[in-house]
Amino acid sequence: MTTELSKIEVVNDNSEIILSYQTLEEKVQALKSFKFKWKEGVIREKDIYLQRGEILRKIVNNKLYKLKYDESIDSFREVQDRKFEDFLKEDSKYLFNTDKPLHLSTANNYQAFYLLYNKVLSHVSIHEPTYINQIKPMTNLILTDIDNAVEVWKGAYDSCKKDYPTHDEVYQAFIVHGPKPQATQRAFNSVKREYEQAVSDKEKTYEEPEVSKPTISISELQKYDGSVNAGLTCKAIASSYHQAKESLSSFKFTLYNFIQENGIEALNELKNVDVGVYSINDLDIKVKGLEEELIKIKLMLDS
Repeated sequence: MTTELSKIEVVNDNSEIILSYQTLEEKVQALKSFKFKWKEGVIREKDIYLQRGEILRKIVNNKLYKLKYDESIDSFREVQDRKFEDFLKEDSKYLFNTDKPLHLSTANNYQAFYLLYNKVLSHVSIHEPTYINQIKPMTNLILTDIDNAVEVWKGAYDSCKKDYPTHDEVYQAFIVHGPKPQATQRAFNSVKREYEQAVSDKEKTYEEPEVSKPTISISELQKYDGSVNAGLTCKAIASSYHQAKESLSSFKFTLYNFIQENGIEALNELKNVDVGVYSINDLDIKVKGLEEELIKIKLMLDS
């Protein structure tokens, strides 16, 4: 085995780029030590998440995933173009002594739990996560933007109904406090401009369309058979129309205001939240239903 120094760039958990000088033997020894270390101090379930998360972070930060286990020599050799996913598929069974390799999503969840847990230890107003399912809605955010992830966790903690936020409460906090992708923001800005232009045009130029005025008075209509109370009937129809128009406007502005504050993607995410009879997973179907009802009204008027 060679003893050449390997100079590599390492990004630590504070997003600082540092240089690591290790011999191949030192890196192999470090990786081997994880195999025997990971079960130390495991008392509670979260200890497993923290232990595995810490080990996996060290493997990622120090690029130890480039070391490939070779059964013929019962040790590791370095493969420069090897990825973390390759390491998990091929060597995680050896490292953690498991029957199946560690899936990438599971490995990321372990790392995210470890990072968030240690990050919030310094916050006196919130507690650290207790089980891994809590953090799954924002695993990628934790791995890419830990500060924003802390804000999401704080939002979930502040709004939780029990001592600790649930998976769904973290999910909803992510929708409110999480990042809004630039593409989604651009799409929303386009919708916003179109909507505001339409509102502006309506305020400037909109007038009720001119229609010919009725040519039959109420008294004349009542002479037909005396069965129609024209005044009440017209009032009922007109009132129903205005109520429908106000309800539709309220629906439209509710959607608009939410999208303006949170983005279109957040609205789509809400479709996955189960709130019983108030769930909007079928919002598109509901809107389609409104469209069909308007078509039925038009058919009645045209018949």
